[in-house]
Amino acid sequence: MPKAQHDLALPPRTRVTPQRQAVLDAIAASDGGFTLVELYDRARAAEPRLGLATVYRTVELLRRTGSIRPLATDGRPTYVRCHAGHHHHLVCTVCGQVEETELCAAPTAAEVRRKHGFRAETHQVDIYGTCGRCAA
Repeated sequence: MPKAQHDLALPPRTRVTPQRQAVLDAIAASDGGFTLVELYDRARAAEPRLGLATVYRTVELLRRTGSIRPLATDGRPTYVRCHAGHHHHLVCTVCGQVEETELCAAPTAAEVRRKHGFRAETHQVDIYGTCGRCAA
């Protein structure tokens, strides 16, 4: 997969227009989770000709490559940037901060298969609670 900028992977042969680059830059500058409207507002400040449809399409392309993924939230779709490799997210329900962690309590694929006959391919775990800063 070709990489655009900031290690956000887009599918092969995806054009990186100035508008799409503004979306990529806004995602790279995001600290934690972001909604599509927040992303649109940030990217549009840098590229006034940006349309909301470009934001939706770019987010979907990045979701397909695993560069970002949606979080389960209280009704407003929120996304988070992901690095390659096995990891999970700690999501603060107070301030919205999202932190990656390599801690994993999920059973191994071999254990799942042995106990249930199920061939696990992948899993996603997000842990919701209060971050250290908000808990202090």
